[in-house]
This record gives sequence, C-alpha cells and structure tokens, in this order.
Amino acid sequence: MQLQFWGVRGYVPTTTAEYLRYGGNTCCTAVWGSNGEQIVLDTGTGFCQLGDKLMEGEFGRGRGELTLLITHTYWDHILGLPFPGIVHVPGNRLRIYGPDSTRGSLEMVYDGMLSPVYSPVYGLAHIGATHSFRPISTEPFMVGQITVRALPLSQRKHSPIWAYRIEEAGRALVYITDVRYSDDQIWKRAHEFAAGAQVLIHSAPYTREERVQDYGHSRVEDAIELAIESQIERLFLFHHAPTRTDMDLDTLVAHYRAQLVEQDSLLQLDAAGEGLMFEV
Repeated sequence: MQLQFWGVRGYVPTTTAEYLRYGGNTCCTAVWGSNGEQIVLDTGTGFCQLGDKLMEGEFGRGRGELTLLITHTYWDHILGLPFPGIVHVPGNRLRIYGPDSTRGSLEMVYDGMLSPVYSPVYGLAHIGATHSFRPISTEPFMVGQITVRALPLSQRKHSPIWAYRIEEAGRALVYITDVRYSDDQIWKRAHEFAAGAQVLIHSAPYTREERVQDYGHSRVEDAIELAIESQIERLFLFHHAPTRTDMDLDTLVAHYRAQLVEQDSLLQLDAAGEGLMFEV
C-alpha cells in the first residue's frame, strides 16, 4: 500500500514562493493498494492536480474507478471535486463516502456547491462520470482487498468530522483531521482507532505555544503524543497553517525531532509535502 500527498494546507490555498516546497493546495491524499485499488482522502484543491495525473491512465479513457473518503464538508476538504477532467469523462466511476450534516446529505452539499451561483458546472447532473454517494458509518467495508474503517471524532453542530483507517495485509494508515481533543473520551477513541497503525496522518496547524483563534484543531504536540501512545511508526503532520512557510516547517520539524531524540522515542516525524510518496 502506497500513499502520496497532493494537498497539505488547511483553511485556504497558498501560492507564493515561500510555500512551494511543501505545497500550497488544500487537503488531498491518495492511497494505492497492491492490487490497483485507488482511494482518495478528501478532495481539497490538491484533487485537481491528482486528477490531471490520473487522466494519463485509465481515467483518460473512461475506464477509471476511484473511491473518495470525505472527512467533512469544510471548503478546504471538498473544493477540488468538480474541476479535474476525471469527473467529466463518461465511463469513469466515483464512489463517494462521507458524513451527512444537519443541513442535508453529502450529495446535497456537493450539489449546492455546484450551484450556478458558484460554479459553471451547474450541479452534479452535469458531471460526466458515474458517481454515487454513500453515507459513512462505523461498519467496515472493502475496496478490493483493502479494509476501510471510519470513526466520528468530532460532532460539530453542522458538520460532523470523521477519521479513517485503511488496512491492507496487516499494515494500516490512519487519517485524522480537524479534531480538538477537548475531553478524555475523544482522546480515548482516537487512541483506540489509531493503535498499532504504521502511519498516522494528523492535522496540526499550530503549536500549543501559539496564540491563535481556535477553530477546533489539535496542536502539533497532540499529534505527537497520540502517535507515541498509539505506537505509530511514522507521523506525518499536515493541514499546515497557510501562514507557515517552508522554512517555518523545516524549523518546526527539526525542533520536535530533537525532542523525540531526547525522549529516546522511535517515532519518525515528518511534515507532509505535496508529491511526497511513502510505502506503508
């Protein structure tokens, strides 16, 4: 099983030169199974570049199949869906899993985003690829030989947020974003969900020392502590703050790697960057 990052920023994209090495697109991670399964975690603006790449293969001929796992419906996690060519080629098949909200189903949210008021696509009815929306639940399901598990970690009023665990051949990666560990029960559920995975991808836009408006995100220290407690091998920090430059991220990673060395921890720590590939 292999993963590749296509969008690693949170909130809004960044475009200037000091952000280019890690990348400026919002959340999108691709996972490939050993038997060719293709899964995408969130469809932020990074999904546009991923879609262009996929068009070079079966998707360009209308024979592609893709499973999309949506954590929640904030803009930085959904905005890229209608734009890449793969969603407009008849014959391609998209299976889209994610949570419904108090404002309607996931399908209604995406269709509303494509209203003529906002988009020239004019609604899901004008997407050429065959697509189906499936409400997510805690019941595991299969994508080929890959097992997908999901867990609701944050019950925000209008947009519940889910975490995903993807397993193949005894290996696992866990994807957690936009969670605030505001009580011990949330922490316990996250720990049990992540326990024993080889890779944890965790949003961490800020540190505990930084005084910022709290939009419901965990801190870098939370992600590291969860990874250690869950016996994770490698932690990728992502959902980088749009103000965090490449040099800032280098400094941040170096600082926390040094702390891990002092603690004799075996955890391997990285900041996710667009294009980075990793074998789980």
